[in-house]
Amino acid sequence: MSSPGRVTLIASVGVLSALLFAASLALMGASVVLAHLGRIAASDISAALAVVCAAGGVLRLLAARRRDLEDNARLRALASRRADQVSLLSHEIRTPLAIIQGSAELLAEQAPGPLLPRQEKFVGRIIDNAGRMSTLAEQLLMQARLESDAFRMHPERVDLRALIRSVVLELQPIVEVPIVLHAPGAPVNADVDAQLIRQVLNNLISNAARSDPGTAAIEVRLAGGEDDVLVAVSDGGSGMTDAQRDQLFRRFASGRPLGNGTGIGLFISQQLVELHGGRIFVDTITGKGTTMMFTIPRRQRHG
Repeated sequence: MSSPGRVTLIASVGVLSALLFAASLALMGASVVLAHLGRIAASDISAALAVVCAAGGVLRLLAARRRDLEDNARLRALASRRADQVSLLSHEIRTPLAIIQGSAELLAEQAPGPLLPRQEKFVGRIIDNAGRMSTLAEQLLMQARLESDAFRMHPERVDLRALIRSVVLELQPIVEVPIVLHAPGAPVNADVDAQLIRQVLNNLISNAARSDPGTAAIEVRLAGGEDDVLVAVSDGGSGMTDAQRDQLFRRFASGRPLGNGTGIGLFISQQLVELHGGRIFVDTITGKGTTMMFTIPRRQRHG
């Protein structure tokens, strides 16, 4: 038989083991609970961080958008102010130029009295350069209008054949070479702003006349397709090199070999044609002449 002390010792050890086992179970459970709570907390923190990051991204996008709007508004204000200045300058230039040109023309007509041959030559130069300056003032005024937010086209149904014929008749007494119009057949109607297309024609024909004044005629052709209209202006000048052609439609770049002219006329012509939904092209061969062509749709395309 076991002694009472031994029994008590065994019982004590059993109780202690049970307590240790229970404590270990409690610790394991607590660790599981803590681990689960940790995962929940980590998940909540990750979600919160994601929301914060997303909110920060949205705020950055809104700030960038606001900066873009402010920059665009500032650029529009600068462009509008510059357009107003150019418009005012053009108006101020046109009045004295008209007086200079009118006075020179009176001298050329010898209304005040006869001129010597040398004097006639100088008067001719005054008239020529006053005319060029007047054209430049008109072009700068048009460029200012194009850069203004107030610019609007006014398209209407126009017979392009009649419009081109009237431009040719107006320019024929001014240019130094004959202008031949090839526009057979029925009227060619299109929805255009007549004044803007008139300016394009003036620019192209005047540019062709200045390319290389001589005996070769300027040829103007009109061809009407089902959806589009093609207008071509050809000269018998010296043509252009590839480098000159690449510079042709840049502002203040002249495609003429002698640098005669500002080049802004072709730049404006390109803008006016594109406003109508068309395109402008050039076909040139050095020493063989140049053909400027543009297409415009018969009806304005919206959307």
